Amino acid sequence: MMRSLATVVAVERGSITVSCQQQTSCGSCASRDSCGTGLVSKALPGRRHELTIATKLKANVGDTVEIGLAERSMLTSALLVYVLPLLCLVLGAIFGQWWFVSLSGGGELGVIASAFAFAGGGLWLARRYARRLEGQSAYQPTLVRVLGSPVSDNLITNAAAKDSD
Repeated sequence: MMRSLATVVAVERGSITVSCQQQTSCGSCASRDSCGTGLVSKALPGRRHELTIATKLKANVGDTVEIGLAERSMLTSALLVYVLPLLCLVLGAIFGQWWFVSLSGGGELGVIASAFAFAGGGLWLARRYARRLEGQSAYQPTLVRVLGSPVSDNLITNAAAKDSD
């Protein structure tokens, strides 16, 4: 299960609304200081997302919670969004090559148009299938545990360099 921390922003009977910061992989990359993408990710803050999660656990506004999503649903979604349209694009190019060049002796414009039409069809199929998966519980984030309210910023931490005698 993929897990992330979020903050509770609203509590209703049987559900909570949480807010979490979008995370990028640039924060943990070794070359983030010299990479253009890493510099852009430092300059622009990540997007905040709000999700409503059905739960029976008790949480209060301001609590930090751990939410999770099954890896299988994440992989299925990635395949649906990225691979299906790309596969349709390639199939459209192959079909266009066969139809427009081999059979009718046309040019590359028909091949390009066919590839884009098939890719558009792949996007349409992906969107239609995603709507069907949207309501399934395996594709919904779940509340793993409530961690409680964050530690206050005004608490004093003992940061002495040496132990006292």
